[in-house]
Amino acid sequence: MVKCSICGKDENSLLKVNHRELGTVKLCFECWEVERGNQNLLPSCGSGCDCCRY
Repeated sequence: MVKCSICGKDENSLLKVNHRELGTVKLCFECWEVERGNQNLLPSCGSGCDCCRY
């Protein structure tokens, strides 16, 4: 089982994201929501498309 990079919760399905301060990490959904709200997540595609914009 993999642990969330922020809270350490053991989960089978984590979200792989590019974090502004931590780099590429895996987050549980709850931490993803908080970090997204704090605008700490960067687009993962990097090609200038609209898929990652909120």
